[in-house]
Amino acid sequence: MVFLALAAVGCLLVALSLVLLRITPWDVLRDPSSPLVQLLDVRAEGSLHTWFNVCVLSSGAVLHGCAGALAHRAGWEAWPWALTAAALALLSMDDLLAVHERLEPLGRALGAGQGGLHFAWVLPGLLLAVGLAATAVVAARKLPSSASRWLLVGVAALLAAAVGLESVGGLVLDSVGDGALYVLVSHAEELIETLAAAALLCAAVSAVRLGAGPGAGFEVGYAHPVRRAS
Repeated sequence: MVFLALAAVGCLLVALSLVLLRITPWDVLRDPSSPLVQLLDVRAEGSLHTWFNVCVLSSGAVLHGCAGALAHRAGWEAWPWALTAAALALLSMDDLLAVHERLEPLGRALGAGQGGLHFAWVLPGLLLAVGLAATAVVAARKLPSSASRWLLVGVAALLAAAVGLESVGGLVLDSVGDGALYVLVSHAEELIETLAAAALLCAAVSAVRLGAGPGAGFEVGYAHPVRRAS
């Protein structure tokens, strides 16, 4: 339910950007410098979509930290959750501040800037992508099975969008320019990144178990991983 709710909001934001800004006849939605366009266009930095992604990733970081606390209280290893919480916090910071785009000069210095590397930051960003993938694999080995699945799917989708579709978008820009095809590719990228963020948040949600507590209350517990901490 959590994933579906977040996915629905993400789809709505992408649909508004894809349809409202490109089909409606109103001039205010045709001017790229319009504050309303910058707010709704998912490709713009500082848009409503960016804010939503930052909220999901930041909330995910907090929830991963809470899952780690529950794991520790239950006698299980907490460090994998600390690792993933830190990763999500860094991802949210990058989404907010567009830190990855500051790697553009480095990428161009390394020879990128055309074709699949039209966005030159992708080249040095591959090292960060490998680091994120390695972090996910290491942590997933110690997490509950459901949390591991959400984590690995989320990271895989995030990298497929941020690196894979970003490269495809670069190829499209170089070959046919900023037309309808590039708009579709870039919006698909943004939507998949949102779905990935939702999956990463759900990794922590799936590790939390609610049970009946004393009286009419309830207790929050930890869903046991496959192996007990050594």
